[in-house]
Amino acid sequence: MSESTTFYFVRHGESEANAARRFAGRSDSPLTERGRRQAESVAQTLADTKFDRIIATPLQRSLETAKVIATRQGLPVEVEPDLIEIDVGDRTGAAWDEIAALPDWRDDGFVAWPGGETLDQVLRRSLAALRRLARQTPGGAVLVVGHGGVTRILVSHFLGILPRLDSTRAHNTNLTVLVFDGETGKLEKVHESSHISDAVRETH
Repeated sequence: MSESTTFYFVRHGESEANAARRFAGRSDSPLTERGRRQAESVAQTLADTKFDRIIATPLQRSLETAKVIATRQGLPVEVEPDLIEIDVGDRTGAAWDEIAALPDWRDDGFVAWPGGETLDQVLRRSLAALRRLARQTPGGAVLVVGHGGVTRILVSHFLGILPRLDSTRAHNTNLTVLVFDGETGKLEKVHESSHISDAVRETH
């Protein structure tokens, strides 16, 4: 068994799609002004945590948030495409209220939308990314600035509840901590949001 890597998962700051209550998926929705303030706030919260690497996805909302944290840490931002948000296919850009009213919507489970990814596809690619990062950074601390959907699937996997999904509220810039040896993982925090002040916390 290799030396464990500690992963810190931070959800990106509020995006324009979040503020509009729309299903962003792979669409490249930038941060709002609130989202930029959330990024600054979580960067301050993590200022005393020494990271070996900072990882973002190719989407602007992830990259913008990661760059704010990376500036304080004095580290470059690396891009990992396999941690990109779930492809929701034909539902990209749809209103949340519209999605929740559909007959196949589930509050506690994954829905594979037409033209989008399946649960197995998302889990396979995201676990492969974590295993690569753990193998490359044994004993290290890796910050992943990612997305709510993918992180929730990973959390549910390590909780052993899939195909049911963990339903904990996941605010923008919430923090999840996972200690992972490449095969087994222990969650130390799940969607922690006590560091998010009322001044920047989203209300939607």
